Amino acid sequence: MRGPIRTAAAVLLAAMVATACGNSKSQDAASSTTATTSSSNTPTTIGDTTKFVAGRGPGVDDSKKEIRVAVITSKTNPIGGKYAQYGDGVQAYFDFVNAHGGIYGRKLVIVNKRDDVVGLQNTQQVQASLADDNAFATFLATLQFTGADLLAKAGQPTFTWNINPEFASTPQQSHESIFGSLGALCLNCGGHFIPWLAKKNGFTKVGIIAYGVSSSSKICAAGTRAGYEKYTPDIKVAVFDDTVPFAGDLSADVAKMKSAGVQFVNTCLDTNEVTKLQREMKKQGLNAVQYLPNGYDHEALKESPGLFDNSFAISLYSPWEVSPQSPATKDYVDNVKSVTSAPVELTETGWIMGKMFVDGLKLAGPEFTKQKVVDALNRQTAYSADGLIVPIDWTKQHNDPQKPGAPRSNLECSTVMKINGSSFVPQYTEPGKPWICFDADPNAPIPTEPEHRSFAPGGQG
Repeated sequence: MRGPIRTAAAVLLAAMVATACGNSKSQDAASSTTATTSSSNTPTTIGDTTKFVAGRGPGVDDSKKEIRVAVITSKTNPIGGKYAQYGDGVQAYFDFVNAHGGIYGRKLVIVNKRDDVVGLQNTQQVQASLADDNAFATFLATLQFTGADLLAKAGQPTFTWNINPEFASTPQQSHESIFGSLGALCLNCGGHFIPWLAKKNGFTKVGIIAYGVSSSSKICAAGTRAGYEKYTPDIKVAVFDDTVPFAGDLSADVAKMKSAGVQFVNTCLDTNEVTKLQREMKKQGLNAVQYLPNGYDHEALKESPGLFDNSFAISLYSPWEVSPQSPATKDYVDNVKSVTSAPVELTETGWIMGKMFVDGLKLAGPEFTKQKVVDALNRQTAYSADGLIVPIDWTKQHNDPQKPGAPRSNLECSTVMKINGSSFVPQYTEPGKPWICFDADPNAPIPTEPEHRSFAPGGQG
């Protein structure tokens, strides 16, 4: 799957990313006297960002002219996940901003990089960071997010790679200070995208494989099946197994799928297991196509050329291969090389979250505080990081969309690329419009074709 490897307890919340929806229908200007916003609610003109105002509180060092943040990642993990590269992306964006004079007379500085070992020390690392790092904001990419309530209670602006159920607000604790490159996920929503992709390619029989040791994996599998049942009832789920043990043997599942004539395989598994599945499919001669919601990893593709040929991968940000690229994508591609020669998914996610933080600072104005940054971002109804991601409505996307009656986003968008050797080839796009979007209203008519969109200013890339 794409980029860093996610465990059964975490990736499975992102395995249905096609149902994690953005919002581009409702837009409003940030209620700031100094800020104006573009059509995607990304700040473009924010008054004087060079103005220095002293005394901004914890995490702002006036003597050193710094705004300090902490980074917590699952750098040490048993599955080779590239979580630490999230910090590389944050650093790359900070370097980009600092090279252009910083913001409000200050440089952006990562004061500490903490290792949430195996994702099991999240609460401890969050506690230690809040106590010792004197950070204005926290950036986080971890296998678990048990420290979410601690950060929310502290009012800490937090910018995370959203793969965790703890991201969403709870009845006990609002998580309005926690932001991601996706809003709260909806695994059980049963989206349009995967069934549409199957139908587009003429597949009539599909297989769905998930872990039995993870409730998230089982929900993911059930949501995938629900999407087929609702939107493409003519496509048969020929094999459904949500009982696979972690790192389990997949030979029996492959044999069943081969016998049943499965053409399209959907999984709620981590990357190691998906790779093992692909090798077993080749071994048994099952010529089915995999859907890889986490497969957009250029380096991994080079390491296993041809293994996933003809499989479909998606990206949660505008792919590099889209032509023309948006200015925001060009900024990333041109400047990330100063930090790493091998950027992965988490690198660009870190860049995007670094940008979201800086945009929050801009919207808050020179007399910024932690709460002003949080409030400014939470007024954004269609934040897209200048088109890098599907617009997020932060007035409602902290809430768990799986709860009955909870507000959901208006759009279900994704990208799709076919793997060809060591290359990703965009599919079903229009020039400069990388996003394939459906109306996410569950009561909306089922469309035969989606809309093609760009969320970049100017509508290209």
